[in-house]
Amino acid sequence: MPICGFSTIILQAKSPAYKTASFSIDDVHIIRNQTCDDLTPTTTPSPPTTTTAPASSLDCSFEGGLCNWIQEDREDLNWTLSRGDHMQPPWDGPHYDHTTGNNQGKFLLLNGSGSKGRERASISASVITTASQLCVGFWYYMLGPSVSNLDLLVVKNSSEWPVWTRRGTQNPEWRNIQVTISTNNVTQLKFAGYRESDNKGFIALDDITVRDEACSDQNVCGFDSDMCGFEYGVSHVGRWVRRRGTKDQVDHTYGTDNGFYMTVKAPQSSQPEVAQLLTPKLSYSREICVRFWYLLPESHSNTFSIHVLQNGELGEALWLRHGAPSKGWEVAEVTVSSPLNFNVVFQAVHLPGTGSTLKMDDYSVRKEACRPPASCDFESGQCTWVNAPREDGHDWALARGGFPGPSTDHTTATVDGLFLLSSALHNDHSSVAVVASEWIHVTPNISCLTLWCHMNNSDSGTLRVLRRLGPSGDDLIFHSDGTGNSWSRLSESIETSEPFQLLIEAESNSRGFIAIDDITLTAGRCQDNETSAEFVGCSFEIGTCEWEDVSVGQVKWERGRNATGNNGPVVDNTLGTDLGWYMAVTANQGDQISPATLESPTMTQASATCRLHFYYSMQGEGLGGFNVVLKGGSTRTTLWHQSGHSEVVWRHSEVAIGRIPREFSILFEASRTLNQLGHISLDDVDFINCSLPEAQPSCPESMFVCNNRVCVDQSSVCDFTDDCGDGSDENNCELHGVVERCSFEQGLCSWTGANVDTLWKLHRGEEVYPTHGPPRDHTQNSAAGSFAVPGTHLIEGGQTSEMISRTFLPSMHCNVRFYFFSLNDASAALTVHLRTLRSGHNDVVLWSRDESQSYNWRRAEVTFSSSANSKIVFSYEVGKDPRGLVAVDGVSFSRECRSDPTNSHLPETSPTSAPATSLLPTSTAPVNPCQNEEFFCWRSEGKVCISSALKCDYRPDCPQAEDEADCGSCTFENGQCQWAASSDGLSTWHRVRCSNDTEPSTDHTTGTGYYMTVDMSEGSVRSDAKLHSPPLNPSSPYCQFMFHFHISAESAGSLRVLMQQSEGSEAILWSRSYNTISHWTPEHLPVGLQRHFKVWFSYISKAGRVAVDDVSFLNCHKSYQPPALSAYGSSFEDGFGFWVQGAHDELDWLSRSGPTDSPNTGPAGDHTSGKGKYLYIESSPPSQRGNTATLKSLLLPPAGENGYCITFWYHMFGATVGSLKMFLQTADPWQKILVWQKSGNQEDEWYPVHSHVTLQKVHQVILEASVGGEAGDIAIDDISFIHGPCPASDVCDFEEGSCNWQQETNDDSDWLRNSGVTSNPNTGPAGDHTTSTQTGHYYLLPSSPADWVGQRAAMFSPLYPAARGTCVQLWYNMFGRGVGTLNVYQQSEEGSRVLLFSQTGDQGRLWRFGQAALLPRLQPYRIVVEGVKAGPTQEGDLAFDDVQLTDAQCPPHGFCDFETGLCSWSNVGGGIEQGDWLLGRGDSTNPNTGPGVDHTTNSTHGHYIYVDNSVGEWGDMSFLVGDVFQPSLRGHCLTFWYHMKGDHVGTLKVYINDREMHAAGSEDGALKWIETGNKGDKWETASVSVKHDQAFWFVFVYQRGMNTEGDVALDDITIVDHGCNWEPPITAPNENDPVSISIAVFLSLLAAVIMLVFLYMLNRSWKAWNLPTILNEEMDQSSSLNIVDKVSEGGSGSNFSFLNKLYDPSPQTTDDVVTSTDA
Repeated sequence: MPICGFSTIILQAKSPAYKTASFSIDDVHIIRNQTCDDLTPTTTPSPPTTTTAPASSLDCSFEGGLCNWIQEDREDLNWTLSRGDHMQPPWDGPHYDHTTGNNQGKFLLLNGSGSKGRERASISASVITTASQLCVGFWYYMLGPSVSNLDLLVVKNSSEWPVWTRRGTQNPEWRNIQVTISTNNVTQLKFAGYRESDNKGFIALDDITVRDEACSDQNVCGFDSDMCGFEYGVSHVGRWVRRRGTKDQVDHTYGTDNGFYMTVKAPQSSQPEVAQLLTPKLSYSREICVRFWYLLPESHSNTFSIHVLQNGELGEALWLRHGAPSKGWEVAEVTVSSPLNFNVVFQAVHLPGTGSTLKMDDYSVRKEACRPPASCDFESGQCTWVNAPREDGHDWALARGGFPGPSTDHTTATVDGLFLLSSALHNDHSSVAVVASEWIHVTPNISCLTLWCHMNNSDSGTLRVLRRLGPSGDDLIFHSDGTGNSWSRLSESIETSEPFQLLIEAESNSRGFIAIDDITLTAGRCQDNETSAEFVGCSFEIGTCEWEDVSVGQVKWERGRNATGNNGPVVDNTLGTDLGWYMAVTANQGDQISPATLESPTMTQASATCRLHFYYSMQGEGLGGFNVVLKGGSTRTTLWHQSGHSEVVWRHSEVAIGRIPREFSILFEASRTLNQLGHISLDDVDFINCSLPEAQPSCPESMFVCNNRVCVDQSSVCDFTDDCGDGSDENNCELHGVVERCSFEQGLCSWTGANVDTLWKLHRGEEVYPTHGPPRDHTQNSAAGSFAVPGTHLIEGGQTSEMISRTFLPSMHCNVRFYFFSLNDASAALTVHLRTLRSGHNDVVLWSRDESQSYNWRRAEVTFSSSANSKIVFSYEVGKDPRGLVAVDGVSFSRECRSDPTNSHLPETSPTSAPATSLLPTSTAPVNPCQNEEFFCWRSEGKVCISSALKCDYRPDCPQAEDEADCGSCTFENGQCQWAASSDGLSTWHRVRCSNDTEPSTDHTTGTGYYMTVDMSEGSVRSDAKLHSPPLNPSSPYCQFMFHFHISAESAGSLRVLMQQSEGSEAILWSRSYNTISHWTPEHLPVGLQRHFKVWFSYISKAGRVAVDDVSFLNCHKSYQPPALSAYGSSFEDGFGFWVQGAHDELDWLSRSGPTDSPNTGPAGDHTSGKGKYLYIESSPPSQRGNTATLKSLLLPPAGENGYCITFWYHMFGATVGSLKMFLQTADPWQKILVWQKSGNQEDEWYPVHSHVTLQKVHQVILEASVGGEAGDIAIDDISFIHGPCPASDVCDFEEGSCNWQQETNDDSDWLRNSGVTSNPNTGPAGDHTTSTQTGHYYLLPSSPADWVGQRAAMFSPLYPAARGTCVQLWYNMFGRGVGTLNVYQQSEEGSRVLLFSQTGDQGRLWRFGQAALLPRLQPYRIVVEGVKAGPTQEGDLAFDDVQLTDAQCPPHGFCDFETGLCSWSNVGGGIEQGDWLLGRGDSTNPNTGPGVDHTTNSTHGHYIYVDNSVGEWGDMSFLVGDVFQPSLRGHCLTFWYHMKGDHVGTLKVYINDREMHAAGSEDGALKWIETGNKGDKWETASVSVKHDQAFWFVFVYQRGMNTEGDVALDDITIVDHGCNWEPPITAPNENDPVSISIAVFLSLLAAVIMLVFLYMLNRSWKAWNLPTILNEEMDQSSSLNIVDKVSEGGSGSNFSFLNKLYDPSPQTTDDVVTSTDA
């Protein structure tokens, strides 16, 4: 209906008023210049629901023949059924089939050249189906410089119709195609292959499938079944349509008229028409690469462009093509990105008057940015380079190293690397090959073209590079007639403002070849080679070190510091301060969705050991990925990836760069959103051990000499790692005897699977990362390299995939080397088995992957010997967790591995020969005379047979112990006993014979024999070398692993022992990171009850040497029973008994009698008799502070129902004593439990320790002593064990537990056993009082905002006998503004209690001493400690520690004569290394620098305290801190006696301190008295008057002088609450003064009345306390009064000596509280 002028279309709907109705409309389109007859619906129909069609009778893998396909007899030749192991490289045929992926699988092959012009081979099959369409799928492989056609044909009415065709060389891999065929009149299917007389190459066919349905497009949309979700644009007149090919215009997918493509409909008007084709909606967070094929018509005015449609807006053209028409289907790639969902728009502008229109086919998307235009390293194929056919010419073919081209490619410098090769050796004349790039649009107009060329001689031909701007002709850019017999670089600048195409033309003759590789096209003119030979790290402190931000998206890298929120952390990693610099991701002005990218300077030639170290910080929301990317030429390979972290910390990461033989750079890529708080930051980038190894003047005979004179270990030759740096250790491997090796670059080689469904598959990183495999392989170090992956369809726990080697003949010391990758896959099991039976039921596990996971490929090595035919099996079992990434690459067998040339099958049952895993003494082992299930003792004389169950049971049963050979224990004198080495670096464990040139120079076994060692060369990369045991059989619960080891002085790492249990879990049993003093040091490690397990040594280092010898397993036989408990005791008179030295620490326990060599420390004799032996640690140099010594028992049985008591005596005396700890350690599970500890000086006495052990597991007791300083010897003696509990103790330090103190059940809260600082700020102790360490224990009542006033928590002691105890003492900590009250009660057995002590409020940071006299009692009693909270606060923690009952009277407050200890004085401050005040006496057998007599008794038996002046340095200080005193109007007087003898003896000072000064950081306070210098050998007295307005304490500080032989001592310290010169006033009364007499009488009467009232009230109070419940109920009144009198007499002074109230000195007025005046 033609309409002139403007018009409006009105859609009107009406509904009758009496009816309910509704109307809907959708998808309204107005198409200009078209009639409705021309249109078809543009909406995409819903896809039909499909199911997988069943297998067809025409399916064929060719493993068993041609199936139902038949050779056509009337053809010129036949297809050949072939296998990969029969092919000769490079163009005879593929080296593996598609079905199995190995060289044993079969396929159909047509190769060589024809004897006449054009020959054909075909197979056919009849088609019988009722379906209207068939999907024919198959895999094909076509490779060579001159390859003809492969056709798929259908037979209709006796005529052949091609439905799919390919011609010429393709990528060197199996390629899949699916072809939809209409079955109308089809009777047969045919595959026809052609060859011509000048052909060179092959065509192969495999895995045909036929389904009764149309094919569904998968990764590539060829438009053959439907439009793949594409939609037509309706905003313009022009229109795209889907059209079938014709004979004159075939599609690209099928190459025939059977295929479809999209084309622009011819215009219907005289105006230019725009047609738009929209992809389905796309959503990607990063760039994608859109790839498609197109045909541009002849008209120069037609334009084809690519855009992004987002929110209805069409973006600028990302790619544009016009001008020169296409000579055939051309390829293009376009990088696309958008922050929102978008469509890619293919837009064509078509001018009228032209017959042909634009065509497009085979659209696909790759989830990465496209390579730069024309750039290609050919590792993944030809990129966008396409062979341009020439008449009588040939093709550039992708080839690997070897004949007829270069020995290696340029990219990877390996024989497996790919390059483009032009070879006309098959011709008798010269021939031309041309390859064309995509059309290129570059900005700016100048670009640099670089390629690498290899021409084997000057007569190879000519290489030309041309530029095509249009149909007018091609311009020569450069040419070459010869480059020498090596890869050479060619480069030229190209200047043009128009799109252009590059052509590379090789005119080759029949005498040589031309090869090209690594083509790059970069912006700007070509420059001189600026590649850095250095590897540039950066701390970013003074710049970016030539690292450059190359971001083009919305985020970028920027150097910064002291950032917050969205910009980075507050501190850097280098300095750890806000002044340090780092790189952080910030906002950018780019318009692309791409990550922030930081690029290193260009580097070259990285060694195989190259490692990248860096620190990163990721925190917050909205973080994307953080990647490390290797950029080499046009290829980008992910090396490492990390997602977000929630902590603001700097984390270290190490990435293996590996061998890179070309120029490269490293990229740090990170993405994040900017509207959420968070950051991604980078610091301290460093390259380690990246330079190529240096040539040596000579190499040891045992080393391999590289062509460049580098020395390489023989075990590293032909192991798929270029250790030399020139590849010579990986060349000519057959000449080195290494025949069986597989890089997986050309299939699985001879590796097979038990069945096809569980077979390992070949994959590349660019295909499977990050879902099914690693981002790169090991061999090529590239995303394009291949590796083997367990069947990816196996995802259920327990499913197994196996990869099985070819058969090996009986071999000795066969070495298997391989590389494995494992990431996020710890729960699965990757193992290597030795298989001698086809069923696999007697497989021996040779190697198991540990639990460590990383992005790095790791090297492993397994050694085995077998007297029977065998196979190696890689087995992967899916674990309980979701499957991670796992792969294997680069497997090689040493020359000792004898391959079976026939690859025969393994037997079904065991042959009658020596066991498969035993080491045979000669190659002619005696015939096995034993029956099944018996083991032949083949070394022993006669025919000795034992049960097979006795083999490897940790106890020799054969006369020559051959049943225990290779079972774990080994002296290494006759081999490695199945211990196998693996390493992730160059250095690995190997067996050596000792000599003067080895370290150590002797072995442990004989002094002249063998041991295992690993040598990390100085400056090498930090790597992990492992030595694995063979699989170990079940063990007893008392099993221990013993070995001898040596660590060199220059070692820079740690030697560890690890264990892998049967379920796959791993545990670190032991570790040592410093050198051994002697040649060999023994160690015993508990293994315990295990099923099947393995142990291994791991040496992680970058320098130094370690050695191991004489490994053995003790007490591991399952029938082993431990000795009686008492046997574990020892007095150490005749050695260590059942105790052994620990070897993971620096020191050993030493045996001694008499005093130690160091003065003022250690015991004078042993505990047993005073004249016997004891064990001690020597604290004097060369021992250093923090060094430890460990003594371990052998494994003990479970403690039993009542447990046992371990008792030992310890001596810890000295100014700088460290700590002594006792642990219990179990082996199953591996657990170490601290049960007792003591720290610091404990006086010059032997003290007992009683510990009740109730552990119901096999365990060992460990005693660990640490050095605190040079005067810190620690000794132990007389260890004993008895069944049952330990006797009760008078003191509880809570180190082992609660000492049977219990929580009350009717209170409001609980005390918690705690160690270290409390969780609340500004409150609580910094450690316990007993040990003054973070590990010591005390009881804590924590505060919180949920507390309320009066909330209480109480603990009560065990019940004490009535006759026990006179004084209760404890230490308490009450620090914080919100501290409440601490009460101590005496409670009767029935529950009545009396308050003994109460303290309220903040008492400062220090632990405070408290004591109180116990009330008389006739019944058992308890001590109760109660905490009462002051209200909601987080600064009100209460703590108590070291509760003790003594039978002596409580000493008076303020007085100490040191006869029974330090009273309330304590060593605090200064640090342990500066020395404590020590308790001494004149007649001590321990030599000291103190006075000969004390002051109190003036005898040699009396005690005083002194400082060991020989310890520490000039100026060191020792602090002695006293108790707290309340302010008094009369002041206080400190009186003490001191002794200072010796020249330059130092200075003694007295300070007072209070809470304010202490909180401000002053340890000493305000100076009140000072004395310096020598005072002679006599005691002097001093007094100090103090008047302070707040609670305070005294501090004695001694500062050392130059003289180390003098002494300073203190004795008889007294503090009273009046001035030092105060005397009470005494006035004589006047006897004649009546007033005075009256006053005296009145006062006397008044005093009597007050006394009576006081006694009456006190009696009432006593009854209120329910004294009959505390005392005997039958006591008479007079007895009660006597007790009251005694209580009244004891109510002052010492009974309440610690009622110090810092802020509330007023007494409480409750009826049931006994108050006291200040002491």
